[in-house]
Amino acid sequence: MENQVTSLKSKGIPAEFLSSTQTTHNKNKIHEDLDSGNPSIKLLYVTPELVATYGFKEKLTKLYSRGLLGLVAIDEAHCISTWGHDFRPSYRKISSLRKQFPDIPILALTATAVPKVQKDVISSLCLQNPVILKASFNRPNIFYEVRYKDLLDDVYVDISNLLKSSGNVCSIIYCLERAACDDLTMHLSEQGISCAAYHAGLNSKVRSAVLDDWLSSRTQVVVATVAFGYSFFLHLSGK
Repeated sequence: MENQVTSLKSKGIPAEFLSSTQTTHNKNKIHEDLDSGNPSIKLLYVTPELVATYGFKEKLTKLYSRGLLGLVAIDEAHCISTWGHDFRPSYRKISSLRKQFPDIPILALTATAVPKVQKDVISSLCLQNPVILKASFNRPNIFYEVRYKDLLDDVYVDISNLLKSSGNVCSIIYCLERAACDDLTMHLSEQGISCAAYHAGLNSKVRSAVLDDWLSSRTQVVVATVAFGYSFFLHLSGK
């Protein structure tokens, strides 16, 4: 959320986000703006966990009653579905917004919803005859190659050579475990590759610094767990 907001602001779009990583001072400023007669914020990013709280629902109700709530957009909407690969219970609670604000448009976005998940998302959000826009899953700009680790003499050297042969481009390597992230980061650093680990074992300040360095090309490679790699993936198109 933080980096999407930064990108939007650079384009002149007044956006903000609310999350646990923010200071109390910044949160208060955002709430004060929302409570003002003419809020400057036009796009607000929040987590589904925050949406489910009584206090934030009250905030939305006040904005709605003043005619200031124009749209509810739900990113990664496949998380709503129990049939999806990344179901999150907190997403289910978002459906209450449909009943709370029946005339406000709801936009659900996902890049990984099979037909069964699509139907579940529509049903869960109580969408009535929604307009459905689909695109192919095929990404012609992405090249896929499989290499079998058992057939390699040294996995670390192979990854290092691959990165070096690709030139000075930003890259992401996904690992299943935090320890694997740290281990691979250490080996790549020894090979002279600018890299950093990114996972839940690091505090928010360190993660933010790693992300900023990667986005600004100060760090070439980020080694991340899948769960905490999404924030990078969302910006691949912007790179």
